[in-house]
Amino acid sequence: MVWRNSQRFRRSWRSYSSLILSERTLGLDRKTEEWKTHLIDKVDKILTNHYHNGVKVKTLKLDIGPCRDIKASYLDRWLRIIKPGIQEFSLLLPLVVNKIYSFPCSVLSNEAAASSIQSLSLFGCAFHPTSILGRLRRLKSLSLRYVHVTEDGLGHLLSKSSALEWLEIEACSGIICLKIPCTLQQLKFLSVQKCEMVKVVEIDAPRLCSFRYCGTPVIYVRNSSQLKNVDISPVNLSGILSYARFSLPSIAQNVESLTLLAGRIENANTPMLPSKLPHLKNLKISLIKPWSSPNYDVFSLVSFLDASPALESFVLRVEQDAMMHDPVVGDDTEYRRQNLECRNNSLRKVMITGFCSAKSLVELTVHILERTHSLERFTLDITYGYDRRTCNIAKFPTARMIGQCWSLSKRALEEAHRAVETADRYIKGRVPSSVQFEVLGPCPRCHIGK
Repeated sequence: MVWRNSQRFRRSWRSYSSLILSERTLGLDRKTEEWKTHLIDKVDKILTNHYHNGVKVKTLKLDIGPCRDIKASYLDRWLRIIKPGIQEFSLLLPLVVNKIYSFPCSVLSNEAAASSIQSLSLFGCAFHPTSILGRLRRLKSLSLRYVHVTEDGLGHLLSKSSALEWLEIEACSGIICLKIPCTLQQLKFLSVQKCEMVKVVEIDAPRLCSFRYCGTPVIYVRNSSQLKNVDISPVNLSGILSYARFSLPSIAQNVESLTLLAGRIENANTPMLPSKLPHLKNLKISLIKPWSSPNYDVFSLVSFLDASPALESFVLRVEQDAMMHDPVVGDDTEYRRQNLECRNNSLRKVMITGFCSAKSLVELTVHILERTHSLERFTLDITYGYDRRTCNIAKFPTARMIGQCWSLSKRALEEAHRAVETADRYIKGRVPSSVQFEVLGPCPRCHIGK
């Protein structure tokens, strides 16, 4: 019976040109002690049959991540199936192994096989391309994650990939200066994440539209005329706001959408000259919990608003405990800073998530309300985004009841009530009648009585 089932299994996979092989697609149950062995055995049988029967494979995705003791000889044998006609290849290997697997560059040395690949994704291996690499003339998407690759090796790879449109590099070691050459005339999306050794990124891709970067922010963009979307967060989470103020305008003069993650040891007090981001329409800034005492002067973010005359949407996300919560005292004049004449005539939508009783945050809110004549909607989310995931009928009439809100600690709930009081006392009365104003406070259904 076991033999018949095995024969039936091999026949069922024999003619497939699209192979997505993982524990899930192969129906393996982790409850059994031998499931890792079964995974390797099944993958081996499927790929061996395809190879010997001459079946042309167009898509091959191998997820062997759970198998830490996979032998290199198995992987070498499986990769023989990469032949002319293959369009998509993905290899996901375990991160914790005795010896990292080196992806054989030779499998892409065949010119016909290399030229047919449109998507290549590698995870958890070493990859050292050389001049013998075939021309990847149809490669549009390249993803290297947790891959050890040298600058020279990456240079060889990119020089063979003139049609590349999507490039993702994450947690790759071996690169100090990342160079994106001008030969990548079709590149539209670039993501560089968690590459701690990278100190400099040099970009010369004339059609680049979107750039996402997490690392030491030393970036040079030779031609940024098409760069519209930028998302930057530093590895050490410090200095990004100051960096953005002084450096971003020079590398992203035409940016329309900007997302920044502000650091844990940042003091946002540096002024910014106006009109440096003239095309910016959407701005998102996240302030995360600091290591030491919170020192954000959130009001200084006004400099971004003043520097963005075309800004239409502003979202500020304040992580819990990212700011000191000042006591609500004094009259409302304490929450207005003087001698600020800059106005924004394009801003229509503002959301502050994690609104609290911090004085500088109240001052920022008041400033936006009083200086923005185009404002249509202003939302204060008191509970750090909890209620946006709930189905509170009172706040979201079109939603269905599918669950409860995330829980709030007693301290967080007390601060939420203080924030609501602050909004009522210092902000609500300043809201123009033309503005749709909403305060998302603690959910009465889930947080009442806590």
